Amino acid sequence: MLLVDKLIQKDNFSKSEMIIADYIINLGEDIKDISARKIARETYTSPGTVLNLCEKVGVKGFDHFKSAYLKEIQYLDQQFGTVDPNIPFHENDTFFIIANKMGTLYEETIKDTLSLLQHDSLQKAVLTLSKAQNIHIYSFGTALNIAESFKEKMMKIGKNVYITNNLNYQRYEMNCITNRDCVIFISYSGETGNIIDMAQTCIIKKIPFISMTSFGENTLSQMSDINLFISTRERLTHNIANFNSNLSIFFLLDILYATYFSLNYMDNLEYKMNVTHKFENKRSSTNPILIDNTHKK
Repeated sequence: MLLVDKLIQKDNFSKSEMIIADYIINLGEDIKDISARKIARETYTSPGTVLNLCEKVGVKGFDHFKSAYLKEIQYLDQQFGTVDPNIPFHENDTFFIIANKMGTLYEETIKDTLSLLQHDSLQKAVLTLSKAQNIHIYSFGTALNIAESFKEKMMKIGKNVYITNNLNYQRYEMNCITNRDCVIFISYSGETGNIIDMAQTCIIKKIPFISMTSFGENTLSQMSDINLFISTRERLTHNIANFNSNLSIFFLLDILYATYFSLNYMDNLEYKMNVTHKFENKRSSTNPILIDNTHKK
């Protein structure tokens, strides 16, 4: 969840913290020139209360909070989109209007995901996958189903990917993984309890891991050295469906597959063609576009 959302929601805030939160929201980008002491003076509170508020929203220290908050404002200012990702269509929309709005939402989600992608993080992620003996993916719900497509693609080029749906097995499995493997954690909120616990186990056991989470300050992204950000335009619950976040996760996993593939392009291409020819050679079609004559002599 973005810091600005936490400031707006004011969960478990004291009266003084609520006043400070409203003051910071009204400051916007002007916070760059403001100190914790000045905020305390202007809100008739104390610097300690300002620091307590920072910690309550998941950030240690006012300078760190200010830096993260400014990054969020910049991201939100650059947000583009003509379709609301939470309510992308309405009751009286025709089928074709809905179809076009969904197409626009997909385009905007892809662009937003790319805007959050950082070169160094992507490079670290791909190198981490390449060095790992096995890849393990942990998440909950639909994200695990989306990850199955990534698993299938990777298996077809000879890379083992493991996905465990049983939540209890996930925790036990984590204790069996060595630092020769790597882990991908997927959590849109970045605050899922079991995911945080498993990430802590990775840190203790020095198992490299990649976080795939929302943009902004959250516990998982703070724990990880390699962050890939999911398009952060969607509320956690108040939406028609998780169109935005699910597509963004799918796209990020496809980017990981494609960039990993590119490390040994010709070898992976040959391996993939041989595997699919061996196991999918009974597939046929009368459509000339679909017919594959590559392996025919």
